[in-house]
Amino acid sequence: MRSTVLYLLASIGAFGLAVLLMRGTVQEYVTFADPINEMAMCVVALMMGSASMFVVAEDIRKYFKK
Repeated sequence: MRSTVLYLLASIGAFGLAVLLMRGTVQEYVTFADPINEMAMCVVALMMGSASMFVVAEDIRKYFKK
């Protein structure tokens, strides 16, 4: 159950990063050479968040299937 919570926090962080990249508020701290790089980073963050949420859903499904 501990790993489920960690994956949930990781997915929230990844989705949060993607939202901040889309809003443009991360540019104070991180600068990108090209807008396509920023868009690619946003896509990678969304994919990481989706994969983490899939792991969380599978763990919850296995827990309640017992």
